Amino acid sequence: MPESSKASVVFKPGKKPEYVGPGGVEEELSGDAVDLFQIGQAAEKEGNYKRAVRAYKSLVKRHPKDKVAPEALYRAAQLQEQEHLFFPAADSFSQLVERYPGSAHFEQAIEAQFRIGEIYLNGKKLKVLGIPIASALDRAVAVFANVVRTAPYGKYTARAQFDIGLAREKQGANDAAIQAYQAVVDKFPSEPLAVDAQYQIGYIWFTAAQLGTKDAAARPQQRTRKLRLKISSSIILRVRKQPRRAPISKFSSTSRRLTLTRSPNFTTSKNIIAPRLSTTTK
Repeated sequence: MPESSKASVVFKPGKKPEYVGPGGVEEELSGDAVDLFQIGQAAEKEGNYKRAVRAYKSLVKRHPKDKVAPEALYRAAQLQEQEHLFFPAADSFSQLVERYPGSAHFEQAIEAQFRIGEIYLNGKKLKVLGIPIASALDRAVAVFANVVRTAPYGKYTARAQFDIGLAREKQGANDAAIQAYQAVVDKFPSEPLAVDAQYQIGYIWFTAAQLGTKDAAARPQQRTRKLRLKISSSIILRVRKQPRRAPISKFSSTSRRLTLTRSPNFTTSKNIIAPRLSTTTK
């Protein structure tokens, strides 16, 4: 859970109420916005998070241009995530990013969306909540797509794009998965994930050629896939089925053997679908 904001409304004798933001800067507010923010804060202290979210959301709706609105929306999103209302929380974080791009919580909101997207991708907590896996994967794609769209050059953008591919691959939507992975290769060629994405593309082509594809739309393109597989064989010479492994980050050459190494900063290792690749040059 992200660190709670320390924003508050300060009352001083003979002066209008003032909003103290995360940076300690005091800003004047309209009375109605102050009242709603106070209601939200009081409800939080009482543990009535549903009422707090309603107060914060009402503030944003009625006073969208007020200086306290971004903080109220961020607090609402945090509380929704805390209550495991993941999709509404992701929507609130997305609204914050789109409506208030200058907010001090912009980066935190992007990170929160990525975190929620991975919850849907992994599906662990969602089993307890009774959300079907298929629906969870669609929601994961929607959340990751928002991250890519609203922060095209952000810290989590390449990983969000890659995770779209993972979600589609889990669904058996091979064409959509390849398209998502190819976007990683094209848009982020210098990222270690570009190698991971190219590997996943090669593996999808391999399995499609050997076993056929579950994607009905892709079946007429089987011959094209086989041709692509031959082309990619210069990089992927042999694929052996082994237990799932951590995602690859780069090729390292030792004694003319190509091996795949783990990426220390990649957090979705459990999601990699393809088996380990071992290749030997001749």
